[in-house]
Amino acid sequence: MQGSYLKEVALDSYYYLARTTAVGHVHNQLRRWSHRKRYGVDSSFMFRSVELEVNSMCNRKCSYCPNVSTQRPTGYMTESLFQKIIGDLAEMDFDGNVSYHFYGEPLLDKRLLGFVEYTVRHVPRCRPLIYSNGDFLTLDIFREYIKWGRTMFCITQHDNRMPPNLQAILSEASAEELDHIQVRFANNIHMMNRSGLIKTMGVPSEPLEMPCDAPLATMVITMSGNVVLCCNDYLETEVIGNVATYSLREVWCSEPFERFRSALSKGDRTASKLCVSCDSVTPDSALRRIVAQ
Repeated sequence: MQGSYLKEVALDSYYYLARTTAVGHVHNQLRRWSHRKRYGVDSSFMFRSVELEVNSMCNRKCSYCPNVSTQRPTGYMTESLFQKIIGDLAEMDFDGNVSYHFYGEPLLDKRLLGFVEYTVRHVPRCRPLIYSNGDFLTLDIFREYIKWGRTMFCITQHDNRMPPNLQAILSEASAEELDHIQVRFANNIHMMNRSGLIKTMGVPSEPLEMPCDAPLATMVITMSGNVVLCCNDYLETEVIGNVATYSLREVWCSEPFERFRSALSKGDRTASKLCVSCDSVTPDSALRRIVAQ
């Protein structure tokens, strides 16, 4: 325990130097070299999560989600596009998270189990994550998914209660199986205004002057293959590229994306109209480890 604490203190001290001195330039050069060698990505930032919109439908309309008033076009990501994306990740030997959502409920897509299986077979070092409202999850279905290694369910209960189907999973699953599911309640989550789309939450009078870690470490891909700046771009207003035409590497390392991430790493939220209206606050634990590019 003490060793872990001392390691965290040492890391925080290092990142403080990287943020405040010339060590930051060396840090970013080393990160760029490491990412180029490990993933073939020529950037000092590297995505650790990929979010794929396999389907756009949701069975709920929560007050804190843009789906409550505006519906994204109904549709699915094609299997050929999905396989192309997974092929790109396999080529990189990707070892981060792969999730299957944007604003839809992934368990509504009957292809999802096959998608998870395909992901694990071709990108074995990744961690499949299924963000779901849990409405369609049963113990049998849950067990089918977690057969595939590292699959993790992240369930948010928007009614702030434990429904019978989830209670059955938590009560009857083994201790080992329970390592594959996390249940949280909406009233314990800090909600975002989704770049101003959720009007009841208001918008900052001035853009927040702080970095945001989400676009620095997450790649969000819509069902058509569009890469948006971050998960808050519900309407796809700022598309940075399309992975049906280009590789994930090419889109991530594109000059507009690099310029945006560089500005955001410095806390400049005027770099995008999305960021100007956004109220998302990065946790201190992540904020301390963002080194401006």
